[in-house]
Formats: sequence, C-alpha cells, structure tokens
Amino acid sequence: MSGAEDEVLSALSGALAGLAGGDRFTAAEFGRDGAVIVRVYRDEHGTPQPEEPRPETRAAALRSAAAFYRDLGPAFIVRTADALPDQLSRLLDDPPPVPVYHCRTPLKELIKAAIRTSPLVLGYELAVLTRQPDGRVELTSRPLFPVGAETGHEVSFPVRCEAAHGDGTAFAVVTREPRPDIPPRDRNLRPVQLQQAVVTPGSYQLTARLDRPGRVTFHGVPGLLDPLPGPAAALRAAWEQRRLSIPERVDRAGPVHLVCLIELSGGDERLRGRIEWLAKLISEAESTTRRLFVSVLGYGPHSVAWSVDEEPYRLAAWLSPGQVAEQALRGLVDRVAHEHEYLEAAQLECALEGLARNLPDCPGRPVLVTAGGRPPHPPGMDTETGLIPCPDRVDWAPQVDRISSLGTTFGALRDQRYRGLSWQALGRDATATVDDAVDLADFAARLGLRETARPVPFPFAG
Repeated sequence: MSGAEDEVLSALSGALAGLAGGDRFTAAEFGRDGAVIVRVYRDEHGTPQPEEPRPETRAAALRSAAAFYRDLGPAFIVRTADALPDQLSRLLDDPPPVPVYHCRTPLKELIKAAIRTSPLVLGYELAVLTRQPDGRVELTSRPLFPVGAETGHEVSFPVRCEAAHGDGTAFAVVTREPRPDIPPRDRNLRPVQLQQAVVTPGSYQLTARLDRPGRVTFHGVPGLLDPLPGPAAALRAAWEQRRLSIPERVDRAGPVHLVCLIELSGGDERLRGRIEWLAKLISEAESTTRRLFVSVLGYGPHSVAWSVDEEPYRLAAWLSPGQVAEQALRGLVDRVAHEHEYLEAAQLECALEGLARNLPDCPGRPVLVTAGGRPPHPPGMDTETGLIPCPDRVDWAPQVDRISSLGTTFGALRDQRYRGLSWQALGRDATATVDDAVDLADFAARLGLRETARPVPFPFAG
C-alpha cells in the first residue's frame, strides 16, 4: 500500500479502537463523481458494520459546510481526485476542522480492510452440548477466540457429532451477552455465524480459523456448507429453531456385538446370496450411533466319507469394525464343495458350541444372526431323521441356551427349504426367508440393531 493508504488505514484503525457501545464514527470520500459517506458502528457482537446515511440526511448535510460538519461529524475526509465538483470544493474552501487525506483507493475498500484486521472486542465461542451424569443434555459453549484475537488466529479441538435431523449438525459461532451483573456462564448465547454439515456420527478434530470479525472458517468436518446467508433476524430464527430442538436427554446406548454365522455349503449362488444379505445387515447396524463389533463365522458339513477331509468351522473376523468384517465375509466365497460331501446337515452345532465358549468374554450385547438352511448334526444317531451324528457328540440345543443366557437376541436368514427345529430357536426374535424380499430395516430393528434416537442439532464437546 502507498503511504497515503497507510495513513487512512491508521486513522480507521484508531477510530475503530475507540468505538464502543452504541457509538458511531463517520468518514467521507470526496471524488470526481461526488461524495461517499460511511458510518461505522459495532453490532451486538462487537463486529464493525458500515452503513450509509439515508438519502435525505445525506442531501441536507451536503448543502453547506456548517451543515456537513455539524450533522455528519466526519472523523476525517478522503480525497480521491484533484478536481472535485463545486459543491464538494466549497466544503473544503475554509480550512476543514477534520483531517483530509489524499488517497486513490476508495473509502469503502479501505474500511473493509480496516475491519478485516481489527481485533475482537468480544470473545468468540462455539455452541456445544454437554451430557450430564443423569443423561440430560445442556447447551453451553467452548472458547474459540479471546478478546483481542486478530485475523489468522487458529484453534483445534475434538467434537463429537451424534445423529442429526435432515439439516445436519449445526456449528454455531456465538458470543455471550455482555452482562457484568451475572456470571459469564449464565449469560445468553447470541449467534454470530451458523453452518451445518450432514456427517456420520463420530468424533472429529475441528479446526477453527478467524478470517475476520464476524467470519470463522472450520476445517476437519466433511461436508460443511457455507454459513447461512441473510439478515441477522433470519440467523437468529435459525438459531432458535435448532436450540428448541435439543432433546432433553440423550442416553447413549451400549455397544453391540453382531455375530454373523453363515453356512458355506449349498452351492455358490446360494452362498453369495447369504453373503449379500449379511453385508447389508452390517450396513444397517452401522447406521446408528452406538458402537458396533462384528464377528463372522463360516461353517460347512462334517466329513462322513474317508475321501473327504474334515473341515472345521472358519473364523473369518472377530470383534472387528463393520467394514473389516464385511470384507472378511466376502472372502468366504472361495470354498469349493467336495463331490462326496454330506448334503443333509451342517456343523452348525459345533459353531454354536464355539460361540457359547467365547461370547462371555466379549464386549457388547450379543446379536446372533444365522444364515443357512441345513439342520445341525444331532449328538447321536437320529432314527427319525437318519442324520449322521456330530463326531464330537455336540448337541445344538444346550449351546443355544448358553448363548441365550448372555442376553442374546437371535435372527435367522434362512433358505426357503430350511430343515430342522433349530431354525425356530435361531430365529426366535427375527426371521426372514432369503429367497424372498427381506425388509432389513425391520429385521435389524427387531434385533435391537437399530436405535430410535431424537436428532441432536449441535456437536458435543469432545
């Protein structure tokens, strides 16, 4: 910038520094095309705001030097042209009572530049929620920028977003009402800026940067929209709408352990269908705010012929994130059926026995979903069905009881031609036939995998 511009910016910065409460200062620009008059005041947040006087006030003030200096009281004048209209020249005929700066940059641009670099006179905060020990939710704030902060000031901190309504989570910059007669914590929050983002529930590292008084940029949360446009009244209305939608309490649900037990026998096409239904179920379960663990176990038939090697049930994933478990699930398509394998039953009883041994040590409420159709091998020769007994003499029914005693819910995605009483027990809370259309949202809800929670419009303090 030129020396003249620096002088004007210095004068503007000094005037801004002395601006408090309901005060205003006026600056004028005299140029070839006429006069530009700008008044600057601070809004309720202490942000400098420029405005122009009403046309009738401006016209009356420009009639004479006495009226101009009396009615407008300019702090200084910026002259941007050597040759001025006669009306403006007359205002400068006598030595003016205020400084006159010769500068080519328009006054409005200089005012914007001075406002952009002016320090905050009220601290900025982010509206956040806190969860009380009894589950109640309280709207409060956490500091962003202190009094005196200037453009470029940055701060980073964690926040947690819960499930929100369609507009998403609101990131609201606020100030507190300057009431020295009450404690700061009890002063009303007033919105400076409001942005929103539709994000997956979870924790985020939020970075806030002060671009200028009245404008904050956030990074670290995907999908943040631009600040809500419009007048201050529209901003206050949007703020009140979200504030009033805060639920009274948010009881965080405990973690869930989804166990996907999948039969690998029955042909490649049928296996792929089971995998797809279970993968979709994992996605349904992941769409809630509670923590989710997923385990995947695949099982086939026992060997009953000397030419067929015994193939134990397969642990593909254990207490894994949903995405990892889904990848492991899709990796189960590599099984090749032996031409002499047993077709009448599968080693479901042994997979259940393994679960009964290991589930008690796992975090989360168990949800067991079995996808298949063949019955388990009986513990001994079954003369009624003629099924070959389990080599280890495992009985499926006691294993289901042991698993049930852990508070487990049971779901079955069974083939249309399923066989055996075991499928009634395994699907006692939710049952669907995978050869038909399956309402997975309803299926997941009956298993307690989908929680119904009121939307939370603001982030929680991390």
